[in-house]
Order: sequence, then C-alpha cells, then structure tokens
Amino acid sequence: MSIVRKRIEKTLKHTAAKNIIQGIIATAIYLTITIIIPYLTFRWILSLKIEDADVNITNKEYESIIYWIIAFGLIISGTAFFAYSAPTQSIRRGAFSVIQIILNCLYIWSYQFSGALDLNIELVDIGFISLNLTQLILVYMGVYFLTVVLKVYDLVDSIINRDKIKFERGRK
Repeated sequence: MSIVRKRIEKTLKHTAAKNIIQGIIATAIYLTITIIIPYLTFRWILSLKIEDADVNITNKEYESIIYWIIAFGLIISGTAFFAYSAPTQSIRRGAFSVIQIILNCLYIWSYQFSGALDLNIELVDIGFISLNLTQLILVYMGVYFLTVVLKVYDLVDSIINRDKIKFERGRK
C-alpha cells in the first residue's frame, strides 16, 4: 500500500512542479506582451524624429500612459500565473481565466482613458500628427467579449462536471 501512496505522491509532485513552471512561463509572456513591448513602443515614439524634427509628447501624457500600462500589466501578469498554474479543467483555472480576460478588457480600455489612443504629436517647425485608434480598440473589445463568453462557459462546465473531471484525473 505504501508503494502506491509513494507513486501517487510522486505523480502529484511532478504535476505541481509542471503547473508552477507553466505559471511562471505564462507570467513572463504576459509581462513581455503587456508591459515591456508597449513601454518600448512608447519610448520609441517619444524619441522619434521625422524629417529631422523632434516629436513632442508632453511628459504628463507619457507618464499617464506608462502608469496605466504598468499598473494593468502587473495585475494581468499576476493573474496569468494563477490561471496557468492551476490544473486544467479546474474551477480555480476557470475563475482566474475569467478574471484575467476581464482585466485584459480593462487593460485595452485603459489605452483609451490614458490618452494613448488619441495622440496629438507636435512636429517642431512642421505641424501636428493626430493618431486616433479608438475603432481598433472597439474591435479588440468585441473579440474579448466573445472570449469572456467562452471562458465563462468553461468555468460553468468545470463546475457542473466536477465529479466526472475528478474521476477522470484519478484514472490517469
């Protein structure tokens, strides 16, 4: 009997370690996508030169954009760890996935209220460039709405079929 118990404990330890590694990898990916790439993009826009003219974005606009990117990026990356470190078809994974998708919607919407979608860039001695990406964000929000519906369905499915899922896991 203790041989079976040791085998089960060994299997559970490997699955726990695998789940933690998956959570860390997902967190690193989300940190890259939600913080590092947007930060580098806005730094590049800030240092951009067009026809030897400097691009002027006010420091207040830039700080507001970076603040919202970092704030939501850290929250999303944290929930990514919990969502991806949970076992598949578990209630915890479903709940954190729904929370993460909702946070992703708020992250995308934060571009709207941080001022990143409606950038008015002054080109010294040339003029202005106005960049308005509001319609693009609305398309992303539509796609995220469908993803929220899918994740809620997965959560409800894992709650309803909880006993069946536990039985299937025990057989493996």
